[in-house]
Amino acid sequence: MHTVSRLLAALCIAALALSGVAGTAAAQSAADGQFVVELDADGDANATFSDEFDLSDPEEREVFERAESNAELRATAAERFGEEMRLVSRTANEGLDRELRVGEITVETAVVGETGVVAYEFRWENVAAVDDERVVLAEPFSLFESLDRELVVVAPEGYAIESASPEPARAEGDTVAWPGLTAFGEDFEVVAAPASGGAMEPIEHSREGTTHGGAPLALGISALVLGSLLVGRKR
Repeated sequence: MHTVSRLLAALCIAALALSGVAGTAAAQSAADGQFVVELDADGDANATFSDEFDLSDPEEREVFERAESNAELRATAAERFGEEMRLVSRTANEGLDRELRVGEITVETAVVGETGVVAYEFRWENVAAVDDERVVLAEPFSLFESLDRELVVVAPEGYAIESASPEPARAEGDTVAWPGLTAFGEDFEVVAAPASGGAMEPIEHSREGTTHGGAPLALGISALVLGSLLVGRKR
């Protein structure tokens, strides 16, 4: 997990590095945390971006708590994160007949044992296309080679995941997930359809400490940005 000194720097800078868009080097290792996209039947989604930090050192914990209570720092972080997510959306909009829009960003923090979690949560409008009754998520993830952390996609209520490409590391009826740095590219696609017994077969997985659906995420956790988000923009 990241150290809190990096968290404080990230809070101060509040920058989401898009290596493909900004021209920076691609990430070499997966980050701790998740990007959770919970779809609605109309193509909108609730999105949660999370990162985890090691608080086993008392000094690191103190730094985290100071950053956690700094409202101005959190507001700046939310503003910068929103700017970068809007850049991601504008990049996707160039090739679409619909407009992806990013709503207000809220920043949440929590401490779970010796782990600190910082979170960004926002409403992502039109992130998925609606084709008849099917909800199809491709852009913006299909425009990039990979994501630096686990991606979790949740089907709308009453829907199931009909298909997903590439093959997810885990599939649980209405949820599919890929670990960080999974190769995406133009073949990335998740299709959700009204549940009728045609959902993907469950895929067993051994990921430990997953937060989606567990206590951390249930507490409203999602997180601040360290390192690259979307890696290697396809040309």
